[in-house]
Amino acid sequence: MKLNRRSLLQVATASAALVALGGRFAQAQGTEVLRIGLSTYPPHLRPWVNVGYSGHLLCALINRNLINYDEAGQLVGDLAESWTNDTPTSWLFTLRDAKFHDGSPVTAADVEWTLAQIASDGSGAYMFDALKPITGIEVVDERSFRIMTDAPLATVPALMAYPFLSILKADSTDDEEQGIGAGPYLIGYAEKGVSIDLEPNKHYYKEGLPPLKGITITPYVDESARVAALKAGDVDLIDYVPWSAMAAVDEDEALDLHKVDAGAFMYLSFNGSGVFADPRLRQAVALGLRRDEFVESVFFGYGAEMTGLPRSPSSPYYNEALASIWGYDPDKAKALLKEAGYENGLEVSLLSTSQYSMHRDVAVLVQAQLAEIGIKVNLTMPDWATKVNLGTKGVGDFGVQGIGLDNLDPDGVTTLIDPSLSPTYLRSRGFEVEGLSELLEAGRSELDEARRIEIYRQADELVAAATPVAGICYRATGFACRKEVTGLTMLPDQLSPFSSVLFDKLNLS
Repeated sequence: MKLNRRSLLQVATASAALVALGGRFAQAQGTEVLRIGLSTYPPHLRPWVNVGYSGHLLCALINRNLINYDEAGQLVGDLAESWTNDTPTSWLFTLRDAKFHDGSPVTAADVEWTLAQIASDGSGAYMFDALKPITGIEVVDERSFRIMTDAPLATVPALMAYPFLSILKADSTDDEEQGIGAGPYLIGYAEKGVSIDLEPNKHYYKEGLPPLKGITITPYVDESARVAALKAGDVDLIDYVPWSAMAAVDEDEALDLHKVDAGAFMYLSFNGSGVFADPRLRQAVALGLRRDEFVESVFFGYGAEMTGLPRSPSSPYYNEALASIWGYDPDKAKALLKEAGYENGLEVSLLSTSQYSMHRDVAVLVQAQLAEIGIKVNLTMPDWATKVNLGTKGVGDFGVQGIGLDNLDPDGVTTLIDPSLSPTYLRSRGFEVEGLSELLEAGRSELDEARRIEIYRQADELVAAATPVAGICYRATGFACRKEVTGLTMLPDQLSPFSSVLFDKLNLS
């Protein structure tokens, strides 16, 4: 049966436990095909574009990066066997003996082509700005190349581990939008909005992996239906375990809950084309939020208040004096509104989505709390794909966002806090924080850690004063699976939402 998006949504709403839809594996009852209940069908399959965690889960199953993270949060070679900073402005990489899905070898020329596509105007790649310091790729031989930079760049290894920096076969996106990757699986069948079937990559470079004969991915847009499908045995694994269901899942003897408490976080981005060009109004919003209520009411206590930039207390870049820049101070918020000329109130529009309860409920709570200080918030909450499209176009005065850091380098917050970078639905836009881009650039270029620490301290002080974003709270990251699923491990802390890079080991007992 072929379903369109509307009928799929009707089925998801009507049933607490969806039957698997479509796909060549839909009727498979064997234990060698893993069934994943995904929170949403990716808006598209184009590489290098950040379309959210559901899109990354699929991307991580079909593609590989040069470098990735292991369970301990350490950088490890993926398609790259080794790398070294051989001169102040170049990094020498050596590729391992890896092959793409079609059996052709992964070569330096493929890396050169991939990075050129990302850097091309209009690529839409989330790493477009981050890769600007790269001036070129010098191909040494088939398996060796140098990444040349315009200045010393300490962040190159961390950049290569970015979740959407997949290396694809040169020119392969001409025929299929997802191109040809080198991941553990390849797409065998896909019906938009309905299902995706993955087949094992017989050329995968890790010996003995992947162990499964296939994976069927089915979207369950209703989170209650997603959990019910897992409990009923209709799927084997789900992403985005709702916080309201975590306790029940954890208590179910047939299921395993895999959870990292200090995972991703919720925050507000601002559109400077309207009233939020004024930093006083951005700061007023940040001071008008009682963050403990978000943790308790939206995330059922599975999280923590976010009062500063996401820097771990164990990191040398953590500064306790700047760890509480976003507190609750309604009197100061009202004073800032008055100072900005809005003593009698301010009306703004907030873009969120109704598809994920965390985004919806955060938006509703922001609306209620800001009303107390004189800010009337009008909500726009379409489905996720529409929200992404509207956010990319700059719709709304501000927006509810959720993200996890893509790397653990102190520069990892740059894509979050610097509104002068190219527009994306995840980032503030339409204004600049004077001096911030320069400091962040200096931090990337500095190879001495003590000097880097001082540079990022200054950058964090600018963020505290200008409020380019407003943090709300951290949220636990959860995957849940049936007991028969083995090999599921998670990345630590902020990296946890991207744990699907480790899913090449998933198996069924």
